[in-house]
Amino acid sequence: MPASASEKAALILNLLGHELASRLFAGLPRREQTAVLRSMAGSQIALSDAEVQEICKEFLNALADKTRSGVGGIQSPRDSFAGVELPRASRVNEICEDIPDWILIEHLKNQLDSVISAVLGSIESSRAGTLFKAMPSERQTALLLSLSKERVLEATVLDELEADLEELRTRTASGRFGQRVGGAQRALALVQALDPEMRQRILEEVDAREPALARHLEGGLLSVARLSGLLPAHLALLLAQLKDNDIGSFLRGESEQIQVAYLSALSKRRREDIECLLTPEKKITQKQKSEACERLRSCAQQMKGEGRIIFPWEESLVS
Repeated sequence: MPASASEKAALILNLLGHELASRLFAGLPRREQTAVLRSMAGSQIALSDAEVQEICKEFLNALADKTRSGVGGIQSPRDSFAGVELPRASRVNEICEDIPDWILIEHLKNQLDSVISAVLGSIESSRAGTLFKAMPSERQTALLLSLSKERVLEATVLDELEADLEELRTRTASGRFGQRVGGAQRALALVQALDPEMRQRILEEVDAREPALARHLEGGLLSVARLSGLLPAHLALLLAQLKDNDIGSFLRGESEQIQVAYLSALSKRRREDIECLLTPEKKITQKQKSEACERLRSCAQQMKGEGRIIFPWEESLVS
């Protein structure tokens, strides 16, 4: 009578060393564990040496097939038997694909370095880089050292990690994780919309309480003064997208140096037309100036996103 699947498994576990057999047994589904234990506890069937060798060969072939079809990432357990690795493909990358970066980052920040390393070592490399950069700077060195050491997760540890991430994925899909609101970029957008005098006052107050936030806001502001520092060719491209009335409006109240920077990027005819708009007789409201400034900023951001201009304070041209 041929051996059943559970009897074959019991035979293989009996042939392996205690530690490796324990790891393999721990990775089996609960129902299969029960069947194997019954086979071990029951009366043993008589097998010839040839039959034992055939079962071992079948086992090794199955492992070789599983190893070849395994997907990258951290696998468990990865000891060896007769030179053949014994992996179980990780589902960490598959699960994390359904979790937005910001949710995954907030979750990982509260985990041990070993857990963060396990996730970063399992997901697609470019995304791992994005998450790594978002980690607190004081933890990045420890994470890098941990990631540099290839290791194996025990089956039970991998199960727990996958279950934890699966729960996070479920909460995300159901909306129970919440909606992300606010943030430094939102604060920047609000400050951007203020008139220069109020903006300066707010920035001074923020600097007194949170200097890092003040530096972020000041560095990201696209004021009329800052955009005057664009390369002349890029400033000319930007102004070509705007109407004369807009240029005249956002230049009102700016220093002579800033006005000259913009006017120098225009053709002679446009420059003369806009200079007429800057005479004291031409009155505009603060609202008109703010709206013109916003059109200038929006156009600059769009053109930068399209790669048509660069911001010199952020990037450098390659000579």
